[in-house]
Amino acid sequence: MPDNEQNTANAGKRRELQVGARLKHARLLEGILIRELAERVGCAESMISKIENGKVTPSLEMLQRLVEALNRDLSSFFGADINSPGLVQKASERTISQTDALRGGTGVSYERLVPLAAGNLLEGNIHRIEPGGEKIDQITHQGETVGYVIEGELELTIEGTVYQLSTGDSFFFKNHLTNRYRNTGSALTRVIFVNTPQVH
Repeated sequence: MPDNEQNTANAGKRRELQVGARLKHARLLEGILIRELAERVGCAESMISKIENGKVTPSLEMLQRLVEALNRDLSSFFGADINSPGLVQKASERTISQTDALRGGTGVSYERLVPLAAGNLLEGNIHRIEPGGEKIDQITHQGETVGYVIEGELELTIEGTVYQLSTGDSFFFKNHLTNRYRNTGSALTRVIFVNTPQVH
């Protein structure tokens, strides 16, 4: 394959890997502005903006410089098995974790909708909360969380404001806000949580 055709194919592949979205995500988690990233790699702010918005596809050399400037490596930047087109999990096959090392709480388990992997743009779980169970999350970072109560009752506290939720209710908040929840009912509560993961 001629060099120009190979370069075009590589650029298309990088677009498929959501380079722009991943770059913006990593930059926000690093807590720096476009100007600061541009200074770290020695390029114009407009170049970073164009890459993040998908208007420009960076060369492999530029991509490497960007990733290193964000204190990452290409493996963690893209996550596990970047060639996989997707992941389908049957209900009986999903992993259920009884603990979350980053967050305090009791009586809560996590049904993984998105396998844990550095570089994934989203983290998704079904939180299974036993009666009286609660989770306290004082860890704050950049990003967003959206949730939907599948069944049961939930008392959700965001930055000290308390909300009473039940089946069918949903919520959204920025991840720089402290939050906690507890099951105030007498039956199991299940809540879908989809959020921007913290870089560990």
